[in-house]
This record gives sequence, structure tokens and C-alpha cells, in this order.
Amino acid sequence: MVAGAIGILLALLSPFLPVDYTKAELTWPQQGSVANVAAPNVSFVPVSMDVAVPCALGASLPSGGGVLLSTVPEGGTEASKVGLFIRATADSLQVVQRNVVLLNTPRAAAQASADCRIVVHADTTGARGAIEGLPDNSDAQHSFDLRDPNARPQIIGVYSSLPSNVSTEGLSFNSTIDTRFVSTPTTLKFWLLVIGVLSTILALIALAILDARDGRGHHKIFPAGWWRVRPVDGFVTLVLLIWMFVGGNTADDGYQVTVGRIASEAGYLDNYYRYFGVPQDPFGWHYHYLSAWMEISTATPWLRLLPFLFAMASWWLISRAAIPRLGRAVRESTPAIWAAALVFLAVWMPYNNGLRVEPLIALGTLFTWVCVERAIATGRFFPLTVGIISAAFTLTIHPTGVIAAVALIAGIRPLLKRLMARRKRDGTWPLLLPILAAGLAVMFEIFADQPLAPILEAVSVNGQVGPTNKWWEEPMRYYMLMNPTADGGIARRFGILIVFASFILVVVMLLNRRRLPGIATAPTWRLLAMVAGSAVMMAFLPTKWTHQMGVYAAIGGALAAVATACADRSIMRRRRNRTLFAAACAYVLALAFSGRNQWWYVGSYGIPWRDAVPDVKGIPLWTGILAVAVALTLLGLWQHFRDDYVDETVRAGASRSVFTRLRSPSIIVVSAIMLLFTLVSFAKADWTQRNSWSWLSSNVSAIRGEPCALADAVLVESDPTKGLLAPARVAGQNNPSPGAALAGQGMAGFDPNGVASDLTEESGDEPESSSGTSTAEVDRTQSDPTDDTGSATDSTSGSSDTSGGSTAQAGVNGSTVKLPFGLSPQQTPVLGTYNSPSGTGRLTSDWYQLPERRNADQPLVTMSVAGHVEYIDDLAVTRQGQRVRLQFGRVAPDGTVAPAGQMVPLDIGGAPEWRNLRFPLDRAPEGATVVRVLAQDDSPLRDQWLAVTPPRVSSMVTLNSLVGSKDPVLIDWEAGLAFPCQRPAQVKYGVLETPEWRISPDREGERVNSQRWMAGDFGGPLGIIENELRPRVYPSYLRNDWAKDWGMLQGLTPILPQTDAELTITTESHSGLWTPGPMRASKN
Repeated sequence: MVAGAIGILLALLSPFLPVDYTKAELTWPQQGSVANVAAPNVSFVPVSMDVAVPCALGASLPSGGGVLLSTVPEGGTEASKVGLFIRATADSLQVVQRNVVLLNTPRAAAQASADCRIVVHADTTGARGAIEGLPDNSDAQHSFDLRDPNARPQIIGVYSSLPSNVSTEGLSFNSTIDTRFVSTPTTLKFWLLVIGVLSTILALIALAILDARDGRGHHKIFPAGWWRVRPVDGFVTLVLLIWMFVGGNTADDGYQVTVGRIASEAGYLDNYYRYFGVPQDPFGWHYHYLSAWMEISTATPWLRLLPFLFAMASWWLISRAAIPRLGRAVRESTPAIWAAALVFLAVWMPYNNGLRVEPLIALGTLFTWVCVERAIATGRFFPLTVGIISAAFTLTIHPTGVIAAVALIAGIRPLLKRLMARRKRDGTWPLLLPILAAGLAVMFEIFADQPLAPILEAVSVNGQVGPTNKWWEEPMRYYMLMNPTADGGIARRFGILIVFASFILVVVMLLNRRRLPGIATAPTWRLLAMVAGSAVMMAFLPTKWTHQMGVYAAIGGALAAVATACADRSIMRRRRNRTLFAAACAYVLALAFSGRNQWWYVGSYGIPWRDAVPDVKGIPLWTGILAVAVALTLLGLWQHFRDDYVDETVRAGASRSVFTRLRSPSIIVVSAIMLLFTLVSFAKADWTQRNSWSWLSSNVSAIRGEPCALADAVLVESDPTKGLLAPARVAGQNNPSPGAALAGQGMAGFDPNGVASDLTEESGDEPESSSGTSTAEVDRTQSDPTDDTGSATDSTSGSSDTSGGSTAQAGVNGSTVKLPFGLSPQQTPVLGTYNSPSGTGRLTSDWYQLPERRNADQPLVTMSVAGHVEYIDDLAVTRQGQRVRLQFGRVAPDGTVAPAGQMVPLDIGGAPEWRNLRFPLDRAPEGATVVRVLAQDDSPLRDQWLAVTPPRVSSMVTLNSLVGSKDPVLIDWEAGLAFPCQRPAQVKYGVLETPEWRISPDREGERVNSQRWMAGDFGGPLGIIENELRPRVYPSYLRNDWAKDWGMLQGLTPILPQTDAELTITTESHSGLWTPGPMRASKN
């Protein structure tokens, strides 16, 4: 009892015990230099900031003005909107913060005064500043005071236009970076936590000793023969092993991977992609074991070993612990056990094959139920304490884990009876204190190195940023499940629907007959309570994502076993009822097959019907299944009326037909069909992608020591300009200039400046993603619950070199069009039909010489184009647009060229932005040595134009060899799992390492998921890199699947020259209630 009391007390004290905080400060100038330094705060704003700038430094700037000091580089996408700028204009000195002029004074008088200086202070109470040393002037603004903690500026670094030889006397910048989450326990806290854990363990041992006083000796934990491997066990293991290698990834695998990979350097569980750098605590401890697991390897097979182990543990609990508890009819029914296996796989495979929290929550939930049932069956409380610990740790994995508490709630009544029966023998407190200590033990983990105040601030920031959906919006989850997207794919629909069908059957059977022969009624009701309670609890979660339904896998498998036993003819005696239940299962299958066979991101590569409802010769499969369901319904109705006129043996279906002799086959049949369809789909995908990339080929390569996944299959043009083809030396061509060669003979309607200035992708301009892998409709669009559009202002792609623009200097053919992909304007001509007088145009270029020796690293002729171009997508569907063809030719001995055929380009879409058409050289006509461009714009519509550049044959390198494993990379959350060899830009001391590259998913995934979820408005890294770095898109292609939109590789270079700042690091001790003040978690 004493040990339990000590454990409870120390657990309750753990949030308040002192910790050592790491304090990081940024000071400038550094080493006496006014050179720019970068220190991007992941919290965006500092805890405090002090700036002092002598006005006399204005004289060191040009007469037109310049920046004396800024916290964001001038030229960033939203620099003036988010940063602090102390600048000189031609006639004034100004302090501008977040687009508001706060201080303003005439420049000449200010910089002539030796006493004048500009001071600015910002902290968690607001911002204030003044121009000191000048007399008041009615035309000037010499002070300000903003009592708003959100008035603090964003800090990416310290930047200045001052010359390098300027005096730094009186010039200073000091900011305290928000590192409230970087903490370690003090020696006092560490040893008190150790004592608390040991006391809790001692209390549980004491409780176990009290349990043993019942005189009944040792109870078997598992049924006899639990260790025997049965065919169903081998089947489940084999399917899970196959799925570990061939199965699709889940929605957030990349998210989990990146957070786990950066955790050790960050010093806490930084969310990384959102929420201004706050941690996942108290919901997110699973990142700790993920981080430790990834210390060994980031290869996908190794990472997927974790969910495989969770799956095996879940099946072991279902078959060895849950099913025996549900009664003899379930335990001894082979069909019931097979149904449990198939339904378990039906939910697990589409939902839990990744690194999200659902696999462990599914395991923890069922384990909690098993422990509660064990406590009820034996009358002992030690199993209950284990279940309570399991529920507590399951809850603190993620808010979804709250469903584990349902098992405890469902078992309260019988547990109270046993408590009341034992308190006379053992006393009340000796029983209750260890139970309470077990429930609070999770606090030792939650608050091991994090105190209370920062965790409360993290929860507050999460709530402010969102999404924060309400309980009455729960139908949104089921709406998403029924949507034709990856969130509502065929496999995802079926698993959940068959669990719900099983739930309804068992409830109806128990309500109808109260007691079913061979079914343990009370445990079954508690299992039903788990399913129903899970649905209710999930309604109160702040997010409504379908992948959270993966928690039903283990309890759903156990419930399917009960449902199958209930549908057996020994319990469900009327043939009518069995037929109608078979019809219900067929309806479930038909509803599932009315969706698309869609999987997340690269998981959809090669999958049949990933873009459409499955069909055979144009007839949707679901209609055939629906016809079977209707036929079974009619049969059931016929049996309902017919059975009034037949004897009992006929009503019971006691004939000798094969169908009636099968024992409750309905769930087994439809689940087996679903499993077979899923496995065949991925087998077909692996065959389709055999020369390109798939998860199977990638995982096999990883086993062979090549673990870099998609990075080894993406080919990149590292220098597209070098790949430009030279005009051929053929008859009729006399060494034309680059511009003349592209224009050819008889060009009409094309102009060097015939390109629109704004090429941002038009909304609805393209059909739905041709690859069928678009995740545009996923629920991450719930990024801002208060924003009806669901959009954010942040967009890196919008400022990339594919989005148009102009340059001051004319290029090789007189064009001032800003070229994409790093193409040199001095070597690359461009011609387009935008704003042509007639709105139309035609072009036949001169012949270009193909390389004499075609190397393996030169598989494509590529050509950068803008506007609307007809192309073939990765589904071999022709998309409409203006006509562009690559014509091949054979050169005769006399130098004349004989046309040898034309090729329609492959493309990924994205009009009107700059992109690269692809012409595979292995499809070129035999003997062709030259090519030319044929372009024709027949549409007079203003928005139907096209622009072309010369063809290229570049020597390509893999993304892995170009980016490597040492350069810091911003890997978008959706793509993280597919690039295990690339190193995510780290977070250390509250500062994001400046990335040199960015890897994004496919176009729609980047537009909808990355730009919204990772936007600066929501505390994501795009709010940093768009204001610090300038992107350049590298032309890249998926090997041997040239029309596939795999994603995008961008090189990132600083907008202004900069070096990494040197930080001052110290340590301070504070209690668990200490806080430096509120964070800024609002939109810019």
C-alpha cells in the first residue's frame, strides 16, 4: 500500500518537477562582421528580441537606400509581410514590421546625428521601439508600442545591405530562440522518477501476491496447445510477409519517418511539418521507438518489420486469447477462426502496413480487452493493472488510442463486484492504490523530460492551428470513406464495412435470443461495446481521417469470428436468415467495389483500375456483385414466405447440397474475394512496373543492399543546357543560329516573347490526375477549419522557375522570357504563340543531330514547353491540346533527310506551366539520326497557346547520386518513406538547418497536401524556405515509366549570400510550471 501511495504521489508530481532547459541565443554582428547569417526559427518568432541600429549607418548605404537590418532576406515571397525591416529610403529611415510602418523619420537629419539610434524590443507581451536622440517632429513617427504577443516578427536570420567595412559600434541584434521543448530532467527529477517507477512496480507485485491468496493456484495464461502452429497461422503469416514487401504505403508513412529521423538531433519530438515546431507530447511517444528503430536502418523492409511484428502480435492475441474467451462455439469453429483471419487482414492490409500509430493502437486496444477479460474471469486484479497500463500507453500514443479506455469502461460492473467481494479479505486501499498507481504510471513517460507548461502550450498551439473538427462533423469520416480517392479505396471500404456488418449481425442475434448456445454472452457484449464505443470516441477526435479506422483491425477480427459462429446453422437455424446475411455480405462487397482501386502516392504505381471503378469490358464489377446480392435477397424473401408451408428440416436448410453444407461461408467468401483481388492487383502492378519501380522491386533491392528506393529510379537532368541538340549538318542547313534553327523555314504566329508572364497552373485546366494517384481530395485539406477555401497563401512552386516571368536581359533569340529548369538564355531560344495576332501558329524547326552513340544514361529526347500541348499520359490516354510532334529522319549519303516517322509526346500535365515533353529513344525509328520539332497551334482562343524550346538529349544521373545522403533536404511529408537515403534537414536548438534540396510528391499531392499542410500560415517549413531560398526545378523522370508524375526535385539556393549563424547555448533550470510566454500560432 505504501509503495502504491508513493508511486501515485510521484506520478502526480512528475509534471511539476524541475528540468534543465537549453537556452539558445542569436547575436549579431558575429565576429565583428555585418555579413548575413541564417538561423531560421522553427517557432517562426523569438521569445524575445532586442535591436539597436545607429542612424549614422544610413550614410553607408547608397543614396537610393537599402536595408540596415532585417530578420528576413529582402526578396522572400512574403518578406515584408512576416519580417522586421529597418531600412533607408531615398529620404527617410523606416522601421517596417509585418507590412506596417512603425517608425519613420527624415533620413538626412537622422544619419547626421551621432546620438540618433533606432531601438526595437519584442517579447511575449508585444513589440515596442523608438528613434532615440532626435527632437520630436510632427512629420515623423518616433515611437510605437504594440501590446500584442503576435506582433513579433519572424526570424530567418539577420540580413543587411551595409558594406563589409562599416563600423559595427552601437549596432546590435539579440534574440532568444524558443527552445522551451528542449529540456532534460534535473538530477532530482531523474531519481524521483526512478523511485516512482520502482514503487509502482513494487505495488503491482504486492497486488499479485494478494491475488494469489485466493488459494486457486496458478491460472493458465493461454489455452492448452497455444504454441501449436495451425494452417490458419501459417496463412496469416505468409500473407503478412508477402504484404510487407509488395503492399502499398499508408498515408503518413513519410511524416512518421521524417519526424523519427530528426527527433534525436532536435532534442524533442518536433512535429516538423506543421504547428510551429511544437512536439507531439503527450500524444506521440511512439516516435521515440521509431527514432530508435531508424538508428539501425531507414530501409523500407526494416521499417515495415515493425507493423509486421505488431500484426503478428495482434493475430496471436486474436487466436490465442480473444477467440477462446468468446465461447465454445467460436473457439471450436474452424470457419470462425478463418473469418477472423480474413477480416483481420481485410482491415490491416489497407490501413496498417505503415508507420502510423494505428497498428500499435489496434494491438494495445485488443490487449487491454484481453487483460480486462482475464481479470473478470479470474477475479484477480493484477491483469487489470496490466490492462490499465496498456490503455494508458495506448491513449498517449495518439488521441485515437482513447478507444482502449472503452475496454475498461465496459468491464467496470463485473470488476466492481469482484472488488466488493475481495475488500473484506484484502482491504480496499491495498487493492485500489496499486490500480491507481498503474493508471498514473504513464505520467512517468509523458513527463520524463517534458514538464507541464510546455506540453500545455503544445496542446494549445495544436488547437489554434487545427484542424479541430467537432463531434457532429464525424459523418465527414464516412463521407471520405465513400469518396473515390485513396482515402476511400476499395480495400479500405471493405474492411470497415464488413466489421460493421458483423457488428450488426451479432447485436441482432443477441437482442433476439439473449443467449446463444456456445457463445459467451458477457464477453461478447463487452467486445461489441469496444466496437460501438470506438465509433463514439472517434467522433470526439479533432481530425476525421479514414486511416484512423485501422484501429478496428484486431477487435474487428475477433468480432468477425463471433459473427461467423452466429451465422452457423447450429445457431442461426432459419435458412432465410442465413441467406439474407449472405446477401448483406454481398451488398458490402458491391459497395466496396463501387470505389476505385486507389492507394497512396507511389503505392498506386501500376495498380489496375487506380483511376476508375473496376470493370470487365465496360461493365462495372460492382453491378455483377450487386446482382448476386439482389438475387440472394429475393431468395431470402422467397424462403421467408415459403417456410410457412414446409417442415422444420426444410426451414433449417438441412439439404445435402454443397452450398447448404458449408458452415457460415458468407464472411469468409467475400473476405477471401477481397484478399485475392488485392493481392492480384499488386501482383499485376509489380509485373507492369517490372522495368521501372514498385515497392516489391524496391524492397528486394533493399535486401540486396540497395536501400535507396525511389531515389535510385528517378533520373535527373543535372544540366539541361548541356543536353541541347545542335543543328544537324544536312542539305539545306548552313550552320544556323540557335534561334534560326528552332524557327526553321516558314514559321508563322510564333514569337520569341510569345509566352504568358504568369504560368501558374490553372484551376481545373487539366483533367483529374492521369496517374490516378492524386491525393488531392484527402482530408489534409482540413488544414484550416476556419478557412472555407482550405487554401493557404504559401507556395514554393508558385515562385519556382516553372511559373513564368521575364528577365531584363534578352536571350539568344531576343526573348526576355524567364526560362525554366536552369536553361541558359544565352544558349536556349524560345518561341510561343501567346498574343499572336491570329491566335494561331505553326512551326517546323530545322533538323537537330541526335548523338551518334546512344548511352544508357541518355534514354530520352526531352523538350521544355509551356501552354497547352496534346500528350499521352501514363495510362496511355491522349490529353487534348495544341499539336507538338518530334519528327525523326534518316540522313542519306548526299545529306538529304528522309522523314522516318513522328512521335506524340509523353507528359505528366500541368498546363500552362513549363514542363518537359518526353520522347523515348528506344521507340525511335530504326536508323534515325536527326529530329525536328513540328508545332501547330490551331486554336484562336487566347488561353490555348503553346511555347517550345529546342530538343535535348541529356546524360542523366539518378536523384540519389545527385542529391546524395549528406546534403540537407526538405522532403515533403508524403514523399518521406520513398527516399530513405536522403537526409532530412535537421532541427537543432530550435533552428531549421537550411536545406539545399526539396523533394516533393506528384503535382496534385504537392499542390493540395504540401502547400496546404506545410504552409507557413500553419507553422510549416514552407513558411521558412519560401522566404529564405530560391528554388530551381530539375527535370526528372521515373525510369522506364516516363509519363509517370513521380514528384519534383528542386535545388534551393539562398536569396541573399549567407552563412549559418553561431548560437550561444546555455542551460537554465526551471520548475514544470515555468513558461517563457505564449507562442505565436496565428496566420501571418
